[in-house]
Amino acid sequence: MYVSECQDPSSLSTDVVQGNLLLCSYSIRFVLGLSTIKQALETAKNLTAVGVVFYMDPYVIGFQLNPTPMDMPGMIIPSASDSKILLKYYNSSLEQDSVTNTFKFGATATILGGLKANYSNSAPNVMYYSARGPDPEDSFLDDADILKPNLIAPGNFIWGAWSSVGTDSLEFQDESFAMMSGTSMAAPHVAGLAALVKQKFPSFSPSAIGSALSTTASMHDKKGEPIMAQRAYANPDLNQSPATPFDMGSGFVDVTSALDPGLIFDSSFDDYFSFLCGINGSGPVVLNYTNQNCGNSTINGRDLNLPSITIAKLNQTTTVERVVTNTAGNETYNLSWFAPYGVSVLVTPKRFFIESGQKQVITVTFNATMNSSAASFGRISLYGSQRHIISVPLSVIYKISYNITENS
Repeated sequence: MYVSECQDPSSLSTDVVQGNLLLCSYSIRFVLGLSTIKQALETAKNLTAVGVVFYMDPYVIGFQLNPTPMDMPGMIIPSASDSKILLKYYNSSLEQDSVTNTFKFGATATILGGLKANYSNSAPNVMYYSARGPDPEDSFLDDADILKPNLIAPGNFIWGAWSSVGTDSLEFQDESFAMMSGTSMAAPHVAGLAALVKQKFPSFSPSAIGSALSTTASMHDKKGEPIMAQRAYANPDLNQSPATPFDMGSGFVDVTSALDPGLIFDSSFDDYFSFLCGINGSGPVVLNYTNQNCGNSTINGRDLNLPSITIAKLNQTTTVERVVTNTAGNETYNLSWFAPYGVSVLVTPKRFFIESGQKQVITVTFNATMNSSAASFGRISLYGSQRHIISVPLSVIYKISYNITENS
């Protein structure tokens, strides 16, 4: 039996619903909290239905459903297109009772088990709703010389649990725990991986842990192809292209490799403090959170010792330094790179030997070869003789190869 959102049992006939599945609309009112699945389930139980099927209203666009507890057989069809197929089948199977002049579903429906894992699709890929870089403060791209996102991790249809007391959703009230899927679930996954890295390297700073996860991340899916990024809500699997660092940062986390990173890029509290103090007007905020006043020593984002290099505005040429620390045994590294489009890049040294625990300075010089406001990307790779591979993404947004002047 079908009736709108199934919030009011008085509008339904027990004789029609009894022993049948109740078909309900999951509308925008559910998203806004004006209607609830709990109330629909109460309606179904009051009318002695054997189960509930929720179909997705076509006006609910881009909403990510989370696992929802049900105390009776039930399911939610999360796809509007699949819901249309169900409704078409439902409408074609209606039967009218000539005595009561009521309609009821004349076909048979069965609620089976859950989804099976589909290992045929390419994975991972970046969902259309996942946040993208860059991360500028304003249209002038000030303070945007830091790569965002840092990396990607499991999120979509990867369930994370937390206390039901900490959620405002009515669906989880009185439940033992709540669950959520989505890009936000990448964060606790990375936190868990960071704990594993910290366990193996107790002396690692947060920056060093982030470096180990980033420089060892994978840029390829399980088939060995470039990770793809969805570009649109409509038919997302048909609207995708290779992911850039502004889609996936350094790539997809690989904890096995992160536990043996070889080289790390480390930054201290003082480095980040100097960077924050260099942001215009940040002094009071920094004082509030650190109880320290900003001094005269400041640095910009590109000079933080990060495992990536992002240049928001390349005015002809600039040179950036990075310092790597060897966390493994003695090793020789060979460097190779490809430059972002519209930029020439020179990295020195091209080869170096580094002892365990020692540091090595790497200098990267960027030269704009054209004027462009389109972001372009490159990468530096360090190949160690002990099979360590370190990857450093390069991102350049505005490129100015020469100054344009006018004669009057």
